[in-house]
Amino acid sequence: MPPYASIPDVIDSYRERFLPDEAAGVDGVVQLNFTGDGGGAYHLVIREQKLELVEGLHEAPTVAVTVAASDWLRVNNGETNAMALMMQGRLKVSGSLPMATRFQSLFRRAT
Repeated sequence: MPPYASIPDVIDSYRERFLPDEAAGVDGVVQLNFTGDGGGAYHLVIREQKLELVEGLHEAPTVAVTVAASDWLRVNNGETNAMALMMQGRLKVSGSLPMATRFQSLFRRAT
């Protein structure tokens, strides 16, 4: 399947890659803000071990992640990781840091 060519490809893949068992006890909204070419805004509602994907901004997300679309593609294509981008100042997180760190564990790695 990968490499993903666009942010919509990545977002669509979350439906198949979502791990409901890992989401036990998780109740929140992850806002993803992608900057630059191919960017956009999406939010993921995770509640009762279910995932809902919505294009656009959420008025009160649990956590918001802002990153260049090209960098998020690299993360999802296994070329880098979110922590490295955060340490380089290329990925910004606001809101619940525990929710942000839990986010990646809710999805199967792309193969």
